[in-house]
Amino acid sequence: MAQQIGLFGTTPRVFVDDDTGCIAYYPAVFSPHESDELFRLFERTVPWSHETMWMYDRTVDVPRLIARFGPGETQPAELAVVKERIESYLHTAFTSISLQYYRDGNDSVSWHNDHREEMIELPTVAVLSLGSTREMLVRSKARPRRTFSCDLEPGSLFVMRGRAQEHWEHHIPKVKRPIGPRISVALRQRRP
Repeated sequence: MAQQIGLFGTTPRVFVDDDTGCIAYYPAVFSPHESDELFRLFERTVPWSHETMWMYDRTVDVPRLIARFGPGETQPAELAVVKERIESYLHTAFTSISLQYYRDGNDSVSWHNDHREEMIELPTVAVLSLGSTREMLVRSKARPRRTFSCDLEPGSLFVMRGRAQEHWEHHIPKVKRPIGPRISVALRQRRP
C-alpha cells in the first residue's frame, strides 16, 4: 500500500513502528527562516566533493555533491549547532555527519539502505532537509513490498531507527520538472 503526506503539514508522521524498525517524519523542526539561512551558508561554505563509484560494471559519476565529517574533524560551527539541536530534539547522540547537495532535478540517489556494518547495532539515522522540497520514496525489502512517499520539506527531519536499515531502503528520484537545489544533512551513529 502506498501513502504520501502533503506539503507543509505540522504534525509528525510515523510511517513504520514495528519489528522492522521505526520510520518517522517531523516537519518544521527548523523554521523557514533558519532553513533558508542554513541552506545558503552550507551551499557556500561546505567543502563539496564530486565522487565516482563502481556501478553497472563501470565507473559512474555520483549524481550529487557530497561532504563528510567524522568525529573530531573540523566542520562549520553552524553544523555543530545543527547537530546539537537535532540530538536534543531526538534525545540521541550522533557520531558522524554527511551532507548531500542535490543541485537540481537531475541529481538523485538510487535505492539503498545505509551501510549497517559501519553503524552501531539498532542505529538512528536522521536527515535534515534544507532548500527545495524533494520526494523520498521508501520501500520494504521483503515482498510483497510496502511502499510510501514523503515530501521532504525545508526544516524537516526524516528519521530511521532500529532495524529500519535492515528491512527498508530509500531513494531520491530524478525530477523532470524544474526544481531548485536541496541539501540534506544526514546524522548517523557510526561504530567507533
